[in-house]
Amino acid sequence: MFRCFYSLAALVFCYTMLPAQTTLFLPRNLQKAYDNGTRSWDGNPGPKYWQNRAQYTITAKLDPATRRLSGEETIKYFNNSPDTLNRLRIKLQHDRYRKGAQRAYDVTASDVSDEGMAIEMLEFNGQPVDEKNRRRNTTFLDIGLKDDPIPPGSTVELRVKWSYTLPAGEDAARECVCDSTTFFVPYWYPQVAVYDDLSGWASHPYTGLQEFYHEFADYDVRISLPPGFQVWATGEWQNAADFLENTYLERWNAAHRAADVVSVFSEAELKSGAVYKKGPARAFHYKAADVPDFAFATSDHYNWDAISTVVDDKTGRRTFISAVYNTASTDYREVARIAADGIRLMSTYLPGYPFPYPCMTVFNGNDGMEYPMMCNDASTAPRSPMTLTVHEISHTYFPFMMGINEQDYAWMDEGWASFFDYTLSDSLSGHTLGRVRSYSPIAGTDNDVPPMVRSRNLSTAYRNASYQRPQNAYLTLLDLLGYESFHRCMTGYMDRWKSKHPMPFDFFNTWNEISGQNLDWFWRPWFFEWGYPDLGVQGPVRDEAANCQVLLIVRKGNIPVPVHVEVEYTDGSKEIFHQTAAVWKDGKQQFRISCARGKQVKTATLGLNTIPDVDRSDNRYPEQP
Repeated sequence: MFRCFYSLAALVFCYTMLPAQTTLFLPRNLQKAYDNGTRSWDGNPGPKYWQNRAQYTITAKLDPATRRLSGEETIKYFNNSPDTLNRLRIKLQHDRYRKGAQRAYDVTASDVSDEGMAIEMLEFNGQPVDEKNRRRNTTFLDIGLKDDPIPPGSTVELRVKWSYTLPAGEDAARECVCDSTTFFVPYWYPQVAVYDDLSGWASHPYTGLQEFYHEFADYDVRISLPPGFQVWATGEWQNAADFLENTYLERWNAAHRAADVVSVFSEAELKSGAVYKKGPARAFHYKAADVPDFAFATSDHYNWDAISTVVDDKTGRRTFISAVYNTASTDYREVARIAADGIRLMSTYLPGYPFPYPCMTVFNGNDGMEYPMMCNDASTAPRSPMTLTVHEISHTYFPFMMGINEQDYAWMDEGWASFFDYTLSDSLSGHTLGRVRSYSPIAGTDNDVPPMVRSRNLSTAYRNASYQRPQNAYLTLLDLLGYESFHRCMTGYMDRWKSKHPMPFDFFNTWNEISGQNLDWFWRPWFFEWGYPDLGVQGPVRDEAANCQVLLIVRKGNIPVPVHVEVEYTDGSKEIFHQTAAVWKDGKQQFRISCARGKQVKTATLGLNTIPDVDRSDNRYPEQP
């Protein structure tokens, strides 16, 4: 009876898995996207895929003396979904500093206020929103629309006036009151939350740990500061000619075509009062299209270096790159050059996809943090700024060009940025600066949580699941597929999901389909399972028939990694054996290496710095005492 039931259950299981075309566990709540036709099993967006959008027109003012930022915005929101929306969710991310807010880390007590972000005016379609229709919780403001819902295919308009005081504590995550007149300002405006085909309204508040999940939008922004301040921001500066005297305007224009670094202005020039035209107060005007967020920075004494690089050889399109920094920084004079070389390599090598944005500014702040076309990067001296610069700029692809839900699956962007900071820095520096993140010490411990566990559910395990483990997985994947197939999968994935919101199964299924092989055997242990990578070398033993010695590579862990062995023979000659992780595809636990005929093995060393291994004590023959 038990045997019959088991056979029937197995048959039902196989039948239900056939439509899914995957052997990976698919959570029930994600299955509906395939049932509804918004996602396809081959990794493409489904025939019924949809995505909402927004347009922001913002005017803002920052008073450096008081750190008070005030603004007014008009948001056009496009409901492209098939759903009637009975509420509109607004993100007030500065409310992380509101009393009672949920926070992943402590913040400076003086930065916390009763009001958080003060909402001074709120209108929906031209009508004031009554307090009874507002629900403010954590970092969200929900506007109830029971009496005036948003039908499918319609557009609504929201007007908001707000203000708040920039947090000045050193623990202000990812934002910077760098000194009394220098500021890096993210999370600063009311923003419509993502409404998607997977979960409806995004529900995870901003706590300071998990980062982005934003909707794509167009921005038209004007920012006012006192005379003598410069503003750098997401997007392209629209009115440089209204601000800059001819000498500096010419430098700025020249840098848009320059292959060498141009000083737009120095601190001394800025302090001399010669940089800006005299006249009435003006607002810095920036525009950005199809980006998921907008950040800005300002200072009255920072240096500005700029350069450009070709990012698309077919069209000749260039990206304008700025490094903006304090004179006291000893490493930032390298940053513009590093950024230009890095963006060029991103466009031509890895990911090998033309850099999508027209501008990139690396600002000398207090962190290592990315925003569309902006980075808040601390000085790293005496270390080179290369790895940090490349890491943060590479986020342009993930999560910005690809609208990753980093609050749930941070490995889909932080893991890639960690992969890029190694591969690109290694290439740019002549193999001296690339850094493989140390996964082996944590692998297989109770803090090594499979990346498919939602990032929002992680705290101490967050960093390993987002950075170390996926970086090592992607390096193993590159070795497995080889550059050509890897690059084809990468660019195909980007073509399919550019300016959209891919989830993990869109990634897995796309790479399976484009590579022409089912990689579920690889995805499962690296992303779904508890476990660790561990190989050991045994032998050698004599194979008389083949007239050679044989080394036995033993797989002790469940996570597949490449086999790399360097053999030295007693005659002084050496030989390297390398096999990709595919040798473990069929579940075997041992792999035999036949050494050179007629030679005796003196030493055999297993492993590389790019191959994680939790126990290297058995990676050498003869064993080290």
